[in-house]
Amino acid sequence: MDILTGMTSQKPTPSPTLLILLILPLFGIFVALLMLALETRQPAAAPTFAPAPPRVIANFKAPDFELPMLDGLTLVSPADYARRPLFLNFWATWCQPCVRELPAFEEFVAEHSADPDGPALLAINLGEGAAEISGFLDSIGVRNVPVALDINEVVKLDYGVQNLPTTFVIDGAGTVRHVKLGEMQYEEMGVYLQALKDETA
Repeated sequence: MDILTGMTSQKPTPSPTLLILLILPLFGIFVALLMLALETRQPAAAPTFAPAPPRVIANFKAPDFELPMLDGLTLVSPADYARRPLFLNFWATWCQPCVRELPAFEEFVAEHSADPDGPALLAINLGEGAAEISGFLDSIGVRNVPVALDINEVVKLDYGVQNLPTTFVIDGAGTVRHVKLGEMQYEEMGVYLQALKDETA
């Protein structure tokens, strides 16, 4: 009560219009922050793989060899692929990038297996036994990649392989034209084949 006037004083209550005018900007800020948070949580789109044209980084005669195949019944040598482009891959079961590229090799072999004059692939395993390799390939569902065994790693030395995987791209005349260090992508194999055609045209 006001002593001078004898009247009870009351605090002024804000009008509904004033409350709305105060709340609307706050609501707008809240919505903007929410939309920003949702946008930042969106997963980034996966980059598309676009292999660059390979450079000619090699020009030497592919060293000759004769190795047993995984089946233990046949021998293989570069002469078996005369006049055919050959992807000669060095790998091992303990090498994760090697394992990741095996499905690409299997797809490549399936695509070209009907053409006896078409490109070929040979995967040379380093230092592992046939039973171990066969069991490993069965466990990952890869069954159509031709595998040769370099048990003593002599062919590895002849080709100067330092790291796995390494793939030599050999033209139909038996000349190493490209060396791919690291995991090979399926799309890259087509790029290498086109490069061989362009280089020998």
